[in-house]
Amino acid sequence: MIYFIVEGQTDKELIKNILAPKIEKTDFEFLGLKGIDSVKKTIVNLEELGLSQNLYFAIVDADTSFSNRNKEMEELTKTNKVPFYIFPNHKDNGDLETLLLSHVNEENEIIKCFDAYKTCVKKDIDNKAKLYAYTTLEHDKRPEQYIEELDIGTEFDHLKEKLQNLFEGIQ
Repeated sequence: MIYFIVEGQTDKELIKNILAPKIEKTDFEFLGLKGIDSVKKTIVNLEELGLSQNLYFAIVDADTSFSNRNKEMEELTKTNKVPFYIFPNHKDNGDLETLLLSHVNEENEIIKCFDAYKTCVKKDIDNKAKLYAYTTLEHDKRPEQYIEELDIGTEFDHLKEKLQNLFEGIQ
């Protein structure tokens, strides 16, 4: 069994989309799903959960500092050797939403309205809200539904490669 430890539903749906050809061949489940603190707690408690004999792969957001998140994950996974991947691209600051929004035309009316709204209220509103606004208003779908149907392009090749290596290890 492979367990993916992820921060949220959008991460879960992306992994399911990437793994669609392998779903019937391999059992996998998702743990965490409630933010970075949930991911950390899950990794720390793998032994207590009685799941230590399985394979794991953690996926987290870099948020404001890839360097800090990478150091944190290296320390956290030192004992149980959980491989991990950091969004948006395992080298830059940001999150999954940063990556997804980078492919939306900046001239999109919804994006322009959202950015104007942020300026008007003088608040820094996170990319989760921006992605939600875009997917619900432009595509009439929640982000999770949008990702289910997303044509996974080359921007996820590095993650696909890491996942392929993980699956090759159990076959």
